[in-house]
Amino acid sequence: MFGIVNALDYMGIIYLLVLVIFLVFLSMRGKGNALSQVKQVIRRSRYAPYEAFIINQMNIESAYITNTLSQPPLYNIFSMSAVRVRPTTQIDTYSNPQIDGGQLFGVYSSYKSATEDMLMYLDYVRIPMGLDCQGYNAFIVSKGYAVDPNYEEKLNAMCK
Repeated sequence: MFGIVNALDYMGIIYLLVLVIFLVFLSMRGKGNALSQVKQVIRRSRYAPYEAFIINQMNIESAYITNTLSQPPLYNIFSMSAVRVRPTTQIDTYSNPQIDGGQLFGVYSSYKSATEDMLMYLDYVRIPMGLDCQGYNAFIVSKGYAVDPNYEEKLNAMCK
């Protein structure tokens, strides 16, 4: 009798575990990982031809989505400062004295939102269409996007 009860207990536990895994899978389905979210937003925009260049920029800014700013709940994969002038998708700000001397950075609700904000920035600075990788990089640097004096060189090294 105890063997039957134990077997039923194990079956219930296994059933519950399978159910939990299935529900987690359902909740994640369609959202994708950070890179797939970024690509989806870019591909649906007029900036689709710049997808590789924008992803290069994201990879430098976020250390391939590993730095503090790029992680939830901040989702700032482009290391975007707190926006004061242009339209933005930022929902809050974040500051850490260990990162750029306490500079204020934007906080986003998702990687999708951060990417939408990057595209809004490109609209704001009126980036011309038809640029090659080096042209895109030169334009971004000319608009003061980064403080690193070697930023353009680093981006250009990523051009294919």
